Amino acid sequence: MATGGGGGEGESAGAEGGGGGDGTRSCPSLGCRFFVAVHVGAGFHAPANEKVYRRAMKRACLAAAAVLREGSGTSLDAVAAAIRVLEDDPITNAGRGSSLTESGRVECDASIMDGSTGSYGAVGAVQGVKNPIQVALRLAKEQMMGSSLLGRIPPMFLVGEGAYTWAKCKGIDLVGATSEEDNWLVTENAKAQWVKYSSLLARAKESVNHATASASESSSVQLQGSGSFLFYIAQLSHFILGAEAENLSNVKKTKIFTQSVMEDDQDCVMDTVGVVCIDDHGNVASGASSGGIALKVDGRVGLAAMYGSGCWASSKGPFGTPFIVGCCATGAGEHLIRGFASRECCVSASLSPSGPASSCTKILRSAVQSSSEMSHDTGAGLLLVQADVIKRGELSVLEATELVAAYSSSSFGVGYFGSNMSNPKVSMLRDSRTSSGSIQHFATRVHFGAPSSEE
Repeated sequence: MATGGGGGEGESAGAEGGGGGDGTRSCPSLGCRFFVAVHVGAGFHAPANEKVYRRAMKRACLAAAAVLREGSGTSLDAVAAAIRVLEDDPITNAGRGSSLTESGRVECDASIMDGSTGSYGAVGAVQGVKNPIQVALRLAKEQMMGSSLLGRIPPMFLVGEGAYTWAKCKGIDLVGATSEEDNWLVTENAKAQWVKYSSLLARAKESVNHATASASESSSVQLQGSGSFLFYIAQLSHFILGAEAENLSNVKKTKIFTQSVMEDDQDCVMDTVGVVCIDDHGNVASGASSGGIALKVDGRVGLAAMYGSGCWASSKGPFGTPFIVGCCATGAGEHLIRGFASRECCVSASLSPSGPASSCTKILRSAVQSSSEMSHDTGAGLLLVQADVIKRGELSVLEATELVAAYSSSSFGVGYFGSNMSNPKVSMLRDSRTSSGSIQHFATRVHFGAPSSEE
């Protein structure tokens, strides 16, 4: 067992509701073995909201479990069911409660991938859709069906207004609001954060305008290349604090400017919720959904929608040998996008003799180092599930799973649920160390041949 914190929680799943399944009985037969893992983003999760996050993760686990236990859908359907729960919960930065763009709108990203077929669906910067993961799911399923009328290749990735129109044509639930103020997706907390961040941004811009022309021009170039609002503010430190700020280390600068964002027990979750599901035959799927970083530029497409970056699932290694693995990534985004974080983590796990934990920490450390060269924000997380199957006649049966959660942020909320467990296990992992970019990880292995000790 590796490092972690925040305390696990395994109280009665039935008391938490959600998912439409019982969730309190162990699976009685080999035919319904399954494993579900979820996360609610890397960043800073306020301790005051920790119970709410845990409940959301439990409900998501139960929603996926209901699909897999009852046989009403595939692992792909189970991933979508879990993410729908997280999108509907206003505590997460996905779907309802998402961070607002510069202009005060909700624009969501989501993706989903089937490990057996490689089918993938994604949506980016879409407005007015209640559950963006539903659009991604429909896209992935139409990929599986193959060519449509006249041999047209079905789309894999849709963005913006086109994504909204396509979703409407497919009968996917939309948010029928007449104005952004009445939009179901926009919560009071999101609006309050938007006002606060917009004020910080306005003051920062005013400080830049009072700086020398050359310094202002230089700052403008740097800011346009950043991927995080916190980095945006940190890069203005020498204008706002003057010479004193120039003598501070990067870590101290970041601490000063993130303090105002994290005060009053407010959450500062940078990006993305994610889910990995494996059914009784070892079929794996993964997905991600996000409202994006705070005060993002309108039209930005982030990590959660990008192929190979936000999520990945595969039933084979890079050389074609059987290897069942799924991963989803979370963080400020751009540096994880450039590194194809989720895919690289899965490939590394399939090749590494040291196990999945070593692979996750290696990939995350590389991303953090790359990010630190151009950003003060190095918070990120990876959730990976690797599975072992055995042959029983002509069928493969899920034998064991190994979960790894690696993170460089101050906290990372994760949960998991296996068919041999009576309740989902959820935890808010926390890093108490002050060094910027340090990597922590949690790992556990679940065997399905006997009742789980993860109670």
